[in-house]
Amino acid sequence: MRNFSSLLCLSVFVFFFSDLKSQCSNGRYYDKIFSQTSTTVTFGNAMKFDSTYIDLKMDIYQPTGDNFAHRPLIVLAFPGGLTSGIRQSPDIVQLCDNFSRRGYVCASIDYRLGFENGSDCDTNQFRAFMRGVQDMRAAVRYFYKDALTTNTYHIDTTQIWIGGTSAGAFIGLNYAYFKLDTFSKVPPDWAAPVFLALGGTEGTSGNPGYSSKVKGVIDLCGGIADTVWMRPGDPIIVGVHGTADATVSCWYDSTYASTHPESLLYGGGDIQNRLSHVNLNHSFYLFQGADHVPFILPIPFIPPASLYMDSTVWIVRDFLYQNTVCDSTQISGVEDVAYEIPVSVFPNPSDDATTIYSHYNNDLTVEVFSVDGKLLTRKLVPVQSSQEISKQELGAGIYMIRIADLKNSIQKTERIVFY
Repeated sequence: MRNFSSLLCLSVFVFFFSDLKSQCSNGRYYDKIFSQTSTTVTFGNAMKFDSTYIDLKMDIYQPTGDNFAHRPLIVLAFPGGLTSGIRQSPDIVQLCDNFSRRGYVCASIDYRLGFENGSDCDTNQFRAFMRGVQDMRAAVRYFYKDALTTNTYHIDTTQIWIGGTSAGAFIGLNYAYFKLDTFSKVPPDWAAPVFLALGGTEGTSGNPGYSSKVKGVIDLCGGIADTVWMRPGDPIIVGVHGTADATVSCWYDSTYASTHPESLLYGGGDIQNRLSHVNLNHSFYLFQGADHVPFILPIPFIPPASLYMDSTVWIVRDFLYQNTVCDSTQISGVEDVAYEIPVSVFPNPSDDATTIYSHYNNDLTVEVFSVDGKLLTRKLVPVQSSQEISKQELGAGIYMIRIADLKNSIQKTERIVFY
């Protein structure tokens, strides 16, 4: 925990003292300043594993009243092990809602599910994930096509992010980094023939002839078949992973994988190790002691899952904010603005300490209350600084914190958990 805290403090220092000229001054891409609307479109049609065809749809979330001519895009895929799930998955809907309210256009996409029965498990799973990659590429090509034709969504095609949760993150990772000619170990003989028979990474899911290039990846508890694929010049990446993930291992275990083919993946810990040795812009957070997708399980929207979701949103938000160019061309006003005090509270839950990071231009006070409403401590957070709250001073449990400016004119409350 202390090692991560040091790294996090360093990243916060770099963030505040770096050149911010490319970032918006009104909170766009950082604060939730919009309401949002959503529409559903069909972006492709493709053959499933059983030789039937399926229309591929996506829900597109847009910030209401947004007049920017060039907007960043986030394309997300749902979890479900490549065999189940829907684009209305609660975690994906919550992420799309969070980021569209910050000024991004977000898309939650369908992709083909299921794979052939039989003993050839590795080959069939490879086909399944490759179909998912092809479908996500078709969705990205849809927006390139739109940008060059009707320009309905006003997407800046130099600022497209892809990814998702679990299987969706797996699709995003392999979309961005898969290299057929590069492996750290000898690939199976069937890999290249199957890859080519499926139509390569681009496939035929829809919108042929348009680019599928992306800027970055959002990896939420996913895995990649080979970390050596990740190289300087590749899409940049932000992600989270639980260190006790029993579904998609945080670290590759060759002994376990020898009897569990589904574990032939490199998780967040391996990805973080690889990124520390290559010049590729990234931000990766490991939730200590957390199992698979802790922002969904055990029950969405209530602690601890809701707190992990808060932290996940803030980790992704901060990285995207630092790496998103603010192009204010043709802006004529922003409707439905609802200001939110700009602070981050993470890691949360924590087994050691959580830190309140202020991005506000005035001092703030932080009051910590027990669940029965008793005031336990009061602290000051100076202008664009931070303040730590430790488990040692409060003990394990659930607490409420109230954050306000010194005039009490703006305030927000958060729930924090020490375990």
